[in-house]
Amino acid sequence: MINVLIIEDEESAFENLKRILFEINQSTNIVSWLQSVEQSIDWFKSNALPDIIFLDIHLSDDLSFKIFETVDVTCPIVFTTAYDEFAIKAFELNSIDYLLKPITQKTVEKALNKYHSNVLPNATPFDKLIEDLKSISNNKNYKERFLVNKGDELKIILTSEIAYFYKKDFTYIVLNNGDRYPIKFTLEELTGLLNSTYFYRINRQVITNVKAISKISLWFKGKLKLHLIPEYEETIFVSREKSTDFKNWMDK
Repeated sequence: MINVLIIEDEESAFENLKRILFEINQSTNIVSWLQSVEQSIDWFKSNALPDIIFLDIHLSDDLSFKIFETVDVTCPIVFTTAYDEFAIKAFELNSIDYLLKPITQKTVEKALNKYHSNVLPNATPFDKLIEDLKSISNNKNYKERFLVNKGDELKIILTSEIAYFYKKDFTYIVLNNGDRYPIKFTLEELTGLLNSTYFYRINRQVITNVKAISKISLWFKGKLKLHLIPEYEETIFVSREKSTDFKNWMDK
């Protein structure tokens, strides 16, 4: 039996990985599913380390390397990523495996084989990896424009024109003037492509530009209520768990 911890903020990605792990080995024990840096830090402080961790790079509240700045994690880690080839190279140099999304059974088997044959007896320190990730984050080339369909034409949207993104049946761009267009990216992918100085993932449905936030209201149980321009069709709340991180982001 192998004890596996999965840290992943997208439920569909978690369910896919869990299914694959059980297909490979029915005795796999998923010790927990965590979805944020804050939740992960709390978990590590009160639980024994698993045999291996599958860890997404971008979580709902921050980059996952922030976890290692607070707690000492010495077990093998397999990182997952959807977009950053530079990060992948960093993982290779540090002998830490990665899964490039969308995750398949073949790539998971490769990672587990590496765990059993190499990583387990020779676990690599994570200090250099953390520094590499910080460097990657600081020198990231962020997405500057999107190409969208407008009737029978293609239209270029500059990132500076975007008020927010939201997920419904598709992912949509909403412009400062209220126009909206469907795009091919998921919110998870956008989290890695957008400059976090200006864009913040509020919840599972919305990533907003700081310029689109017109009002922030204190709400019950430590939550925050946001008002966006153009107006969003549903009420938007920042959870109590994310409120501190959100306020720090607003105060940059």
